[in-house]
Amino acid sequence: MVTEFQSRQQNVAISVGVLQRGKIVFREASGFTNKEAAIPADPSIPFSIASITKAFTGAALLKLVEEGRIDLDAEIQRYVPDFPHHPTGTPVTVRMLASHLGGLRHWGPERNEALYARHFDDVRDILPLFRDSAWVPELRPLTRYSYSSYGYNVLAMAIQSVSGVPYQQYVTRRILGPLKLKSVQFDRPGLGGTQRAARYSWYDLVDFHELTDAPQRVPDWDYSHNMAGGGLIANVDDLLTFGRAMREPGLLTPVSVALIWARPSINGVESPMSFGWFPRANPNRLSISGSNAGVQAGLTVWKDADLVIAVLANTWGRGSRSGELMDDGQEGLIGRLAAVCRSQ
Repeated sequence: MVTEFQSRQQNVAISVGVLQRGKIVFREASGFTNKEAAIPADPSIPFSIASITKAFTGAALLKLVEEGRIDLDAEIQRYVPDFPHHPTGTPVTVRMLASHLGGLRHWGPERNEALYARHFDDVRDILPLFRDSAWVPELRPLTRYSYSSYGYNVLAMAIQSVSGVPYQQYVTRRILGPLKLKSVQFDRPGLGGTQRAARYSWYDLVDFHELTDAPQRVPDWDYSHNMAGGGLIANVDDLLTFGRAMREPGLLTPVSVALIWARPSINGVESPMSFGWFPRANPNRLSISGSNAGVQAGLTVWKDADLVIAVLANTWGRGSRSGELMDDGQEGLIGRLAAVCRSQ
């Protein structure tokens, strides 16, 4: 199956891992993590995981909720006092931001080459990028789901404020350390040298037309402006471990695990995202995917089958707009791998 998808997409590298009932049943990488340096792909090499980062932020947030230090139904200004109030005066709570129901906008024209060349060490330094234009026009909070990576960076500001340590340090102490996720790090240009996945694209990075001769190398852009929503790198092994930790209590309490697995509803308004995950039914599963230029990343956890599948690619492959690598339905790579495992 992996070969079939690779023959179609021609990703420079792909890494796939399958964990069933606590045992690795499939683990394979192919291609080159760095084509120019001829570094062969290996499952131990970390790739960017883009928006899968949100699931780590969600877990860190829930740790502080468990400790009674963050109230999900408190207005976000309790923890981030200089975050703007909505123009309508409608309160925006922590829970609403975690569910993308706060009306906060996603990226705008500020995400340009100048921003990609800038590094952020402090998550609070991200706030000036959008503080004066924070809201989706004419969208009142608690009206409908509206995806916002900025929202998860505001949650990280709250985590940092309450914990008293940098957001990155709190995630490392409370999530990465206990699970021994050694490959998971906050990315920065040059991290890992040639021993980390470079990025490529079969789509032009300006107008996104499909290239015909060869994929182009994506510049080593800095994504720290989205550190809490898309700033992590990881290998498939550690993604499998993290995913399984969401299946039952251990890292998190039973209450926190139940929150992650339930589709949120606030005052009758539903959201598909719960603390960085998309909980789905029939069968019960959690999924999260991510994409930046030259990045495809997918992670799905099946509750009853005790199954976790992770797929990482360092390329916007041919036809990758379909999302077929990360799709856990009948036609996607993750879904087809799961069908085999669940039939055993």
